[in-house]
Amino acid sequence: MLRALEDNCSLLSLNLANNKLEPAIGTEIRKMLEKNHTLIDLELGFNNFHLKDVRAIQESLIRNKKMYDAERLKEWRERKLMRDEDERLHALYLKEQSKKEELRMETETKELREAQIEEKWKKYLIESAIEKEMQI
Repeated sequence: MLRALEDNCSLLSLNLANNKLEPAIGTEIRKMLEKNHTLIDLELGFNNFHLKDVRAIQESLIRNKKMYDAERLKEWRERKLMRDEDERLHALYLKEQSKKEELRMETETKELREAQIEEKWKKYLIESAIEKEMQI
C-alpha cells in the first residue's frame, strides 16, 4: 500500500490510526512521504511509531499542505481573472450593443423625419397645383 501511495496523485486524506502498527511501518510511511506530495491529512494516532518518524511525517504533511494551498490559491486567482475578463467582455459587449441600438434609433428617427418632410413637400406641391388651377 505504501509503495502505491508514493506515486498516488489524488488521495488527500488517509486514516491509519488505532492499528497498532510497528515502528518500521512509521519509517516506511516517512519514506513514502518523501516522494508523495499530495497527501495532506494522515491520521496516525495510537500506533507504535518512533517520535522522529512522526515528526518527519508531520513536516512532510505540512509541506504538502503548503503546496496544496498554493495550488488552490493559484487556481482561485486564475478563476478570478477569468471571471473579471468575462465581466469586462460583457460590459464591452453591452456598450457595443448600446451604440448599435442608438445608431439604429437615430437612423430610424432620421428616416421617419425625412418621410414626414417628403409627405409635407408632396402636400405642398398638391396644394400649389390646386391653387394654380384655381387661379386659371
